[in-house]
Amino acid sequence: MAKPVFYRQCRLSKPCPGGECVQVGWIPERFAVVGKSIRLWANEAWDEGWVVTTAGGHRLAAADVPDFHELSKAHLRATGDAETAK
Repeated sequence: MAKPVFYRQCRLSKPCPGGECVQVGWIPERFAVVGKSIRLWANEAWDEGWVVTTAGGHRLAAADVPDFHELSKAHLRATGDAETAK
């Protein structure tokens, strides 16, 4: 049986032209170490240089991590915002 994977919500930052890029996301617990440099998969390529600036104290099993893309689509459907304008 595979060992369960847990995730922590982290704040990530990296230098960007004109300042600093920041994002928040759920990453595997083994990478959620403040000061650790990680790379993220984005736009079908690895984006290097992200640094974990904070790591949340709460951890979730992989199956319990919210899928914000699906939650956003559900919200749009529920509010009617997903319908095309006539």
